[in-house]
Amino acid sequence: MELSETIRIAVSPTKVFELVDDPARYHEFFVGVTRWEPRSKKLRGVGAKFRVLMQVGSIQAGGTVKVIERTRPKLIRWESEQGIHQAGCWRLEKVDDGTDLTLDIEFDLSGGPLGALVARLAGRIVARNMWATLMAARRIVENED
Repeated sequence: MELSETIRIAVSPTKVFELVDDPARYHEFFVGVTRWEPRSKKLRGVGAKFRVLMQVGSIQAGGTVKVIERTRPKLIRWESEQGIHQAGCWRLEKVDDGTDLTLDIEFDLSGGPLGALVARLAGRIVARNMWATLMAARRIVENED
């Protein structure tokens, strides 16, 4: 399942990137993510690894992800190395009145008809969490600016 949400933030992409490029701050705004713990000496940028768990209803799902692409101040992309298939991306685009921040999340809960039902239900929860995440990120960076 692939999900994408975008929000406009009234600050520069550089300011927004400072927030999303700092995994140590994810607990402040990444709604539904219960763990984003370093699994490598590198804490930022390509090659950084993290144990990621997301609360989806009554379960926590996740595994280890690795940052595979980072272009300042436009993009941070990660994908799973272990655990359930998951991938994500922060995309930032400069607009006249600030920045469009997009969060893309992809996950796979395979397993036949039951897996498809679980994926649809999980998708609704994850989509709500993504929107709440973007709202929280906007509140943080606009207040810090």
